Amino acid sequence: MKRTSADWAALLLRIAVGLIFLPHGWSKVFGAGGPAAFAHDLPGYGIPAFLGYIAAWAELLAAPLLILGFLVRLDALLLACVMGVAVFVVQLPDALNDVAAGTPRLFAALLGTELPLSLFAACLALAFLGAGRFSLDALLRVDERLMWWRR
Repeated sequence: MKRTSADWAALLLRIAVGLIFLPHGWSKVFGAGGPAAFAHDLPGYGIPAFLGYIAAWAELLAAPLLILGFLVRLDALLLACVMGVAVFVVQLPDALNDVAAGTPRLFAALLGTELPLSLFAACLALAFLGAGRFSLDALLRVDERLMWWRR
């Protein structure tokens, strides 16, 4: 069996993204006020509060699943949705409203959204790439079973 660079890339990306999301999800679920505190702020952005509970638990539960490589495409897609909202609905408007005089708006937008934008891109990459050979998905042949239309 030949090991490819894509398998190693998927492994490194899964571990890095999972390790980043784990403390964020942990603090949203088990931090002061729990998921309710996180969800409480979302209606101010036009987002229903119940989605805050889903986002908090998604970050906490999908992170170890990514690290293990189980249901990676689904986990990554869910986290990409969470980060898409974080980037385009929450942080980008705030970043564009707080532009210092003389600062290009593009730089202000990128500076204000760098972490969630990076995680959004990494999650989308994992959703397209899949878990790779070094994963539970590969061991259990999850992609073969879930991607029946590709046969």
